[in-house]
Amino acid sequence: MIKEKYQWYISIITIVLSIILVFTISSFSGKINSKSDKTKTLATVLDKERITDINIDIDESDWQWLMDNASNEEYKSCNVTINGETYYNVGIRPKGNSSLSSVVSSEETDRYSFKIKFDKYVDGQTYNGMESIVLNNMIEDNTYMKEYISYDLYDFMGIAVPEMSYSNIKVNNENWGFYLAIEVIDERYLENNFGTTEGNLYKPETMGMGGGNNAKGGGGNPPAMGNGNPPDMNGGNRNNGMQNPPDVKSGEQNMENQPPMDGESTGGQDNNMAPAGNDMNQEKNNNAGANQGNANKGQMGGPNSNKNVEGADFVYIDDEVSSYSIVRDSAVFKRTTDKDFEKVINMYKNLNDGTNLEEVLDVKEVLKYFAVNTYLVNLDSYSGAMYHNYYLYENNGVCQILPWDLNLSFGGFSGMGANGGNSGSGTSTIINFPIDNPVSGTLENMPLIGKLLEVDEYRELYHSYLKEIADEYFNSGYYAELVDNLDGLIKDYVKEDPTAFCTYEQYEASIPEMITFGEDRTKSILAQLNGEQSSTTYGNIESTINTSALSSKIGGGKAQGEKRSEKVLENNDVQNNNLEMNNYAVNEENDNNVDKKENTNQHNLNNQNQGHPGMEQSASKMKEYLFTGGLFFIVVISVFCVNKFKRRKI
Repeated sequence: MIKEKYQWYISIITIVLSIILVFTISSFSGKINSKSDKTKTLATVLDKERITDINIDIDESDWQWLMDNASNEEYKSCNVTINGETYYNVGIRPKGNSSLSSVVSSEETDRYSFKIKFDKYVDGQTYNGMESIVLNNMIEDNTYMKEYISYDLYDFMGIAVPEMSYSNIKVNNENWGFYLAIEVIDERYLENNFGTTEGNLYKPETMGMGGGNNAKGGGGNPPAMGNGNPPDMNGGNRNNGMQNPPDVKSGEQNMENQPPMDGESTGGQDNNMAPAGNDMNQEKNNNAGANQGNANKGQMGGPNSNKNVEGADFVYIDDEVSSYSIVRDSAVFKRTTDKDFEKVINMYKNLNDGTNLEEVLDVKEVLKYFAVNTYLVNLDSYSGAMYHNYYLYENNGVCQILPWDLNLSFGGFSGMGANGGNSGSGTSTIINFPIDNPVSGTLENMPLIGKLLEVDEYRELYHSYLKEIADEYFNSGYYAELVDNLDGLIKDYVKEDPTAFCTYEQYEASIPEMITFGEDRTKSILAQLNGEQSSTTYGNIESTINTSALSSKIGGGKAQGEKRSEKVLENNDVQNNNLEMNNYAVNEENDNNVDKKENTNQHNLNNQNQGHPGMEQSASKMKEYLFTGGLFFIVVISVFCVNKFKRRKI
C-alpha cells in the first residue's frame, strides 16, 4: 500500500498530467482543421475574410497617361494607402493580356487590372513582406467570385495558392472599383507555401494555338469560340472628365508593345525578375504571335500552326536550352541559369518517355491541380489552347504546376453551341466536360496530363481527388455556404462599384446560377466516375443553369451590363503636388510597416471558417467535446485531492 504521505504528491502529478493530456489532444484536433497539406509559414497579409481598403494617390496627369497608354504596361509613381498604412513612391501599371486588350479596345471602360510594385522605386520596400500585388478587375465575372472560389478549391486540395483579399479601390480618395487583390508569386510565396525560397519559377507566355480538334471522337475538344472580338464592355468612362497629359492624344494607343492575349507579361524589369535581356526576348516572342493569335481566336483548339510553343506544352523537343526559349526566358528569378533549366528539360524528356515520373514530377500535386482545373472547366490554362496561366516550379529537379489567373474558370472560356464531342448546347458541354479527356485538344499534345492518365494508378488517384472534391467541397454544403457568405461580404460593395462590368441586378441574378453550376457539375462528375456517363466525350446530363448570367461575355456574346462609370476623377481639386517627396528619402516610418493596422470598417466573412467542410466542422466539435471533458476530469481529480488533503489534516 502506498503510504499516505505520498498520496498528495501523486495527486498533484495526476492533475498536471491531465492538463497536459487535454491540451495535447486539443492541439492534435486542431491540426485537421485545415485540409491543406501545406502549413503557411508566414503571417497572413491579404486576409481573404475581410475587405482591404486601398487608396492610390497619384498625380492626375500620370493617372491619365496610364489610362491612355495602358498597353505599354509601364509604371508610374504613386503613394498607396492600405488599411490606413501609407507606402510612398510605389510603382503602379495596368496589367493583363486578353483582359487588358479588351479594355484597351473598348470605348466604354478603362477599368484595367493593375500591378502594384512596392520596391519599384524604393529598394527593399514591401507591403508587410510582399514586394508586389495585383488588383484583378473581375472582367467577365458577374459573380465577382470565380477567381476567389477557384483559389479556395485549390487550397482545399492542398495546392499552394497566393494570398488574396477583396479590395475596395479608390483613386485620389474617389471610389474607383471593387477588385480582388492577389499576392504575386515570388520568393515570399515560395517561403510561405514550401518553407524555402530555393528552386526556380517559370511563367511561360505564348500565343500558340495548341491542341487541335482533330482527335477521333471529338474527345475534350472545346466548344466553338466566339469571333475573337473584344466584349462590348460597360464600365469606366474613357476620359474620366480629365485633360489629357502633354503630348498624349486622347484614345491614342502605342500598339508596338501590345501584349499577347494570354497570361501577364513581365512588362518592365523588376528587382527580382529575370535580366532585362530575357524580358525583352520574352516580350518579342509574345508579340510575334499576337496578330496571328487574334486572327485565329475564333478557332481556339486548332492545330498549332502559328508558332512553336517551345516547351510551354511540356512536349520534349531535344536537349538544347534554346529549343525552349519561351519557357527559359520566362524565368521569374535572375538567379536562374541554363544549368538550372536543364533540370526542366530532363523532366520534359522523362515525362514524354513515361519514365521515372515521380523522380521529376510531384505527381500527386500535379494530379490535384488537374482535378480542380477539370472540375471547374478552366480552359484558360495549360489545359486550353494557349498553354498559359500557370507557373512551373522546379526544386531539386522535381517539378509541379501552380495555378494563376482563374477568372475564366466555371466554363468562362467555353463557347455556346459547341459541336465537339457532344452536339448539345454550350451549357451542356460545360457541365458535361469529360474528366478523362480534360483538354481543348488532344492528350498527346498535352503530356503533363496525358502521360499521367496513361498510368492506371495515377488515373485512379486523379479520380479519387475528383470524388473528394465532389463529396467534401460541393455535396457537403460547404460550397453553397461559401457562395452565400461571400455574397454577404461583398454585395454592398458590388452595389456601389462605379466601374462595374455588370449591373447590380445582374450580379444578384448570377448568385443562384453559381449554386446550380456546383450542383450540376457535381452530378456529371459523379456520373462519369460511376460509369453512367462517358468520361472521354461529352455526356448528356441536363442542366438548367443560365451560363450567360455568370459572365459578361460567354462564347463571343456582348457584355450584359448597361452600367456606365461615374467620372471618378472629375474633381478638379485633386492636388497635383501630392508626390513632391517621391524622389527624396522615404519617411523612416515606412520601415515599421510590418504591423498592419486593423481597419475598423472591414467586415468579417459571416461565420465562414478558414477550414473546409465536414472534416473541419466535426474536428471543431470533437475538439470542443474533448476540451470540455478534459476540464471536467481535472475538476473531479482536484476535488478528490482536496478532500483527501482535508481528511489527512483532520
